[in-house]
Amino acid sequence: MTSFISIGAQLGGPEPCLIAELKVGLFHALSKHLTSTQCKEIDEYAIVLRVDGALHKFGKEGLARMRLAKTQRYITIDVQIPETVWHPLNKTQTKIYLTNQVRSAISMCVARLIKEKYVVVEECLWAQINAAFNEYLADESSDK
Repeated sequence: MTSFISIGAQLGGPEPCLIAELKVGLFHALSKHLTSTQCKEIDEYAIVLRVDGALHKFGKEGLARMRLAKTQRYITIDVQIPETVWHPLNKTQTKIYLTNQVRSAISMCVARLIKEKYVVVEECLWAQINAAFNEYLADESSDK
């Protein structure tokens, strides 16, 4: 099965982090529901979570380092997550935080694609993404 989205993570330390565990379920839900990038010029949205830890800090919270790789046919963006943001969150809060950050990242990617004069079928893309988010947030098995 081809996936039109990837969610990677770089952790800044050895301490346990819910983000590393919970991003897998989010990826699976998105992979299940996304039938295309809804943009004929790209094959993948590549999201990289940069999660601060004891050994490495990635910078302030937010989106950074967007890159449109036209010849490789993907668009990538980093989501920087400071330790002060993720550490106090429980599983449910972390899942909501992740969906909000991934939504923002995809939204910024879509805006860049449109700026490049690419056609993105946004209505279909967001319907599929929202279906994935709803399934992910409703899945109680990852809340235990």
